[in-house]
This record gives sequence, structure tokens and C-alpha cells, in this order.
Amino acid sequence: MEQQKQNETGGNEECQLCRITYSIYSNFPPMPSAMALNAETGEWFPFDRLKSYSNGYEMAEALGYAWACDCRGRSRNRFDQRFTLTDAGGHALPDTYYTARLPSGELVHGITDLQGRTKRYQTEGARSIHLFIGHREA
Repeated sequence: MEQQKQNETGGNEECQLCRITYSIYSNFPPMPSAMALNAETGEWFPFDRLKSYSNGYEMAEALGYAWACDCRGRSRNRFDQRFTLTDAGGHALPDTYYTARLPSGELVHGITDLQGRTKRYQTEGARSIHLFIGHREA
């Protein structure tokens, strides 16, 4: 199979993560009943949707690891963290409601995954994010 040309890169050189992602998934044969997993959100989606994306960054975004991309003008001072909520004994707290207060003051509600992890939060520079356990979305 011939590798497809990535489009819509904005004239910028793509990082290795995006190039490799594109080279792998653009060459997969059709698999109409297969599903892919977004590693960040835990959501499943049709695997064939990956082939509809025109570049590796979009594919990495769909798969939940675009946060590791170095070619999209990402500031070197950008922080990207996820937290693992545990009880006093160090055991993960899966399916736990939480509220995150971001540096802007915005409140974001979420539920931890099966490993007790929150979603990823990005900040410019080192900033505090406050987590409140047990808060439900209103």
C-alpha cells in the first residue's frame, strides 16, 4: 500500500509522532466493524473514522494522545497533567465525581476513569489546579 500524503499541516513540518501516526493508520485496510479507543476519554469510535482524517495530528487527537504532539505551535512552557485520585490507602478511586477549578476560575466537572484518573488539564506555565472530590455536575 502506498502512504497517503498528509494535508492541512499549515506548511509546517510535522513532528515524528504525527508522521508515524499518519503512516500507520492511513494504510490500514477498511474495517467496518472495528472500534478504536480514545485513550484519554475512554470513548470508543468507529476505527474507519481514522482514515477520514487528513493528517496525523487529527488522528492522534481522535486516539487521545495529541497532547504529546510537538508540531502544532505548542509552547514549551505548556503544562499538561492528569491526576489520579486515591483513598488514604493509596487505592485508586474509579468512577468518582470531581470538580476541577482551573487557574482561570472555571469549574470543570468530571468522573475518574477505571484507574481513578481525571481528564488531562493544560495550562501555560506552572499553575495550580484544585480538585474537589464528590462534586456532581448540576
